Amino acid sequence: MRAPYDRSIREESLMATREAIVQAIRNADARGEALRERIIAAPEAPLAEGDWNVRDTLSHLAARANPLPLIEMVSAMADSGAESPPADEGEAMNAQQIAERAGMSAAEILDEMHAAYEEAVTGIGGLDDETLARPVKLPIMPNEIQMSDLVLMSMTMHVEAHLGEIEGALEAAGA
Repeated sequence: MRAPYDRSIREESLMATREAIVQAIRNADARGEALRERIIAAPEAPLAEGDWNVRDTLSHLAARANPLPLIEMVSAMADSGAESPPADEGEAMNAQQIAERAGMSAAEILDEMHAAYEEAVTGIGGLDDETLARPVKLPIMPNEIQMSDLVLMSMTMHVEAHLGEIEGALEAAGA
């Protein structure tokens, strides 16, 4: 079940607001929680594409649930002039996220994800306007965007895509 549509998330703006980011985080948390029982019932259900299953995808989402480390990493890279890591490094990071949660149950991973979302809601309020307005350029994007927009895209497009994959896998598994 999807969280209710929120116009403040989808509307074009000069910069994503804290409120829109917080709402996106809350929507992601609500959708994950709505899937909780189904995820716990079928954590090994394979995704329709790729090598991941529900649990792997959930592990990835839990590792990325709090966008504050992403903000810190992108800011540090911009400050140092460093380039974004190559794509294969992202694959290694994803594998590490899954391996770090290998001994955890799906319920424990969901709890981790929920706690990270709650921490993020608090942390977003403490970010200064300069950080949120900072322009960032990633290799996968043709133009610079503001940090706030990057965070909002991460919490909407990225998270929603993975939750959609999880939901599809659960449906295919009859969960």
